[in-house]
This record gives sequence, C-alpha cells and structure tokens, in this order.
Amino acid sequence: MKLINQMKACLLFAVVVIAGMMLPSNAIAQLPRDVQDMFEAMLPDLDDDLSEKFAKAIEDQTATVEFSAEQFLRFRRDPVNPFEGLDRIKVEKGSGNIALKFELPSIRNRPVGRLERQDSQLLESLTPAITSVVPSVVAVMSNNRQVALGTVVDENGFVVTKLSEVLKKKYLKLVTSDSRDHEANIVFEDEANDIAILKTDSRLSPIVWKEPVRIPAGSFLLMPAPNGKAFAMGTYSVGPRSTRTGKQARLGVNPDVVPGGVFVDEILPGTSAYKAGMQNGDVITSIDSKPIVDVSALVNAIRERSPGDKIAIEFKRRGVAMSTEAVLDSFNMSGERAKRYRMMSRLGAIPSRRGDDFPSVFQHDAPIFPEQCGGPVVDLAGNVVGVNIARNGRASTYAIPIEKVQKLVREHLRESVAERE
Repeated sequence: MKLINQMKACLLFAVVVIAGMMLPSNAIAQLPRDVQDMFEAMLPDLDDDLSEKFAKAIEDQTATVEFSAEQFLRFRRDPVNPFEGLDRIKVEKGSGNIALKFELPSIRNRPVGRLERQDSQLLESLTPAITSVVPSVVAVMSNNRQVALGTVVDENGFVVTKLSEVLKKKYLKLVTSDSRDHEANIVFEDEANDIAILKTDSRLSPIVWKEPVRIPAGSFLLMPAPNGKAFAMGTYSVGPRSTRTGKQARLGVNPDVVPGGVFVDEILPGTSAYKAGMQNGDVITSIDSKPIVDVSALVNAIRERSPGDKIAIEFKRRGVAMSTEAVLDSFNMSGERAKRYRMMSRLGAIPSRRGDDFPSVFQHDAPIFPEQCGGPVVDLAGNVVGVNIARNGRASTYAIPIEKVQKLVREHLRESVAERE
C-alpha cells in the first residue's frame, strides 16, 4: 500500500489516508469501542450510501472505511463530518478509492484532574450518599461485555434498563454488587421512553420507592455503580420536559442581561412573545412568579415547559411594572443546521445510540457513557430521583424522573399478574 498522507485531526481523530487500491481481504478486523459508538451516532444524519459505508464497517468490525472519490468529497462537505484537515487531501476526478482509518483518542481513559468533579477522591468522599442504593444497581452484560447498567425495581427479579442498548443482544446477564451472575430476558419494551424491563429468576434487592423529591437547579447528583462507588457526579440543570422532535418550547425573544432581569433585545415576529404584546426593550423579571435574574434562568424556565403551555410573564417597560400571558410555541431545528448542532454536541463525548426524542426527561451534566445508561441517579441525601436514559452530548445527559419509571413498572407488573390469573 502507498501511504500518501497522515495527519492529526484537530477535533477528534487521527486519520490515515490510503488511495488507489483495495484493502487486503485478510486484514485483521478490529473496531475500537469508542470508534464504533461514534460511527453509530453518525448513521442517522448521513446520506444513505455513506450511512451504508459506516454500517458495513461496524458489521465488519473495522475502523477503515473506503470511499469513492465522489463519496469522499461528499463526506468531507457533510455538516455531520467532525474531522478537520480532510480538505488538505487532494482528490481529482477519476482518482482511485480512498480509505480512511479512524482512530479516536480514548475518552474513557482520559486522565481526570484533581480539581475536576470526577476526581476519584472527591467521588470516594461521597460514597455514604449511595451506600443504600448500590445493592439495587446491576451491570447488564452481553457476551462478557457491559452494554448497560440496570436498576432493580422489584425483589422478584425485575430490572429497568435502556432498551436500545440491550435490544437484540444475546445471552444477557446481570452482575450484582456481590459479583454474582444472573441470566436475564427482556419481558417488557417501552419504545417511547427507551425502557426495557429485564427479568431474572433470582431475588434481588430493589430500590426504595419514595415520594417525588423536588430537585433545585444546580443540585449535585451521583451515579452509583455495582462496585459500590460513584462513577460520576453532575448537576441538575433542566427540569422534566419533552425532547421529542419539534416539541421544544419557544418564547421568541433574543435576551440580554441587565440589573434586575433579562432585557429583550428583539422580539421575533409571529412568536408567542410577539402575540403576547411584548416589545423590544422590555425587561423580563419573572415567569410564573419565579424570578428571572439572567439568561440561563430564562432558558431553563422555557425548557422546563412544552409547546402549548401558558406562562405568566412579569416585566418592566420603561420602568413601569407590567404583566402578560403567553402560550409557548415550538422550535424545530432542521436540515443542515440541525446536523451541525448534533455534530458539535458530540465533540468530547460518546453519545448514546438513541440520545433524544423522549416524552419526559430531566437534564444533568454528568459525563457518562452509553453503557452506563439504565442506572439510578441519586441526590446527596441518598434519594433515587431518576434513571439515566441517554448521553445526549458533550454537556447533557438525560434521565427519566423516578415517578415516571415507577408508573411504568407498576403498570407492567399489574398486567403481568392479570395475565397469569
């Protein structure tokens, strides 16, 4: 083979470029897990034939993807392509095939600094908060590889986990905190919430259901593992909301911060703020009686709601206190802008196979991996407040509120009993 170029991509990958010949059929197939996760994340946003290329690489377990010259140029232009430096590769009409070998710097093995929240000593000091929950956390294994975490929800062997990470996986096993293995099967699938309920014949230690706990924004949250340690810590950032496509709420203002509130720099025509009679120069001071002190507070107040929700807005206009009501409309990012946004959110993270489109999730920023979804989220008082369902991007992880999980479990168990009677 003739090596014609080798470079370090500034964002994610080292790329080795080989041109003009086919790869040998007896090449050793080996696809690192991080690279496979990134390939899978790109599939929905690529053109059909490019998607087939990466899907074939996943099937063949190889990190090398071969393109025609035209396909390479199209991939290089695609907004979902996160690789810098590909424009330095000279491709002429009629040139041979181009094979790119992708190498992803290990995000899983990245050194953690002493001043980071994920520092092992800091997490170790918080172990007492998760001690009572650890017996209810299991590792979900397939072919001796962890594919997810699970949360025990019933002593008769029922475990909640992430559906898209375990679906079609063979030989599922649960590894409990005492290192015992338990064979398991999927007995319930909820595609809308991406939840699966697994069943094993063994008796397990379930989480303790409690009344829903109100979580103030900025609260610290812990992610327990079956080994008795917290593997990550995050902060609660956005309350429960829908993330379904086209279901993101919008007020329709361009905001700026001023003392005492958020200055409305511009009202977007036709939006809910415009219809509610707001004007450029208004200063928003509260939404539904909750003070709005900065742009982040305004954004979170809107994200916590769904399109069609009515909100009460208090604001000042030229110093005079006023109020109005607005019915939130929806914001739907689409096309190349949406593809570019999703690509940028993946940098520095390994997103879940399914990372969005949920009926109701809250958001935190713990840096977990796809195979760590399905486990419980615990506050510093030891309360289980949710179940991690997706790593969405660089700074966002989604979790289903525990009351929602409890409702799904109760409905399934009730139906199971009815079927046996």
